Amino acid sequence: LFAIALFFFCFHTESLVLWPQNKALGNPRIYTDIREGGFSTAEFFESDSAIAMRATLNSGLYHPHAGIEFPLAQGFEALSLEGLDFSHMDSVAITFRSNADIALVLYTADPVASKVGDALSLRPVRLDIPATRHYTEHREGLSKARTNKLWFDIRGVEPDSLLHLDHVVQVAVETGRGSLLGLPTEIEIEKLEFLGTNDQILRLSLCILMFVTGIYIWGTIKVHGKGYQIHGLNSSYIHYTQMNSLSIDYCYHQLP
Repeated sequence: LFAIALFFFCFHTESLVLWPQNKALGNPRIYTDIREGGFSTAEFFESDSAIAMRATLNSGLYHPHAGIEFPLAQGFEALSLEGLDFSHMDSVAITFRSNADIALVLYTADPVASKVGDALSLRPVRLDIPATRHYTEHREGLSKARTNKLWFDIRGVEPDSLLHLDHVVQVAVETGRGSLLGLPTEIEIEKLEFLGTNDQILRLSLCILMFVTGIYIWGTIKVHGKGYQIHGLNSSYIHYTQMNSLSIDYCYHQLP
């Protein structure tokens, strides 16, 4: 049982690291509200230890913004709405520093509104994270993430609480609350990782536990059952011997 517990605690969690760069996924890149008709600008910086963006938000759009996006596929797969399954991920760990709050955005494929090749049709599931001027790790539960309300109005979709985390097409870190128009907003990311439970290991551990428990119960019944049978035979033998002795005594006293 100790070995099963050790196996479970060593392998029951899994993670997906987006930065430092995951070679199996697409290359990070910056984006701004220019693709939506805005006027914000951004510069992209990358080193061995961190990825950074310096953005200047400008008015002219209902929601000026800029960010760094992390595609979850490469080549033609990046155009697909299949994405990756984040439904078993329960939290995110991000180490960053910034002069304003940031927002973690999971762009998911909405079965009604999302269209292949149209990044703006993806559902933006947003999680606000407070600013820190020094590198600090923040751990946030994905259960707090919500779809950006503006998206419902723009796409003409009835508001709901669905997230569609089973089809995450890309992840982004963008400017959040406190970003001032016309002034630089800097975001530097040292690590970005999603954490969750490995369902396969959980099921395997439960199966092994049930199997071992079954063997233990079977062995216990086997051993104690055999002991009971032996004890029963010994009792019968003693009873038979006593009865036989009494019979002999009785017969002896009946002799002339």
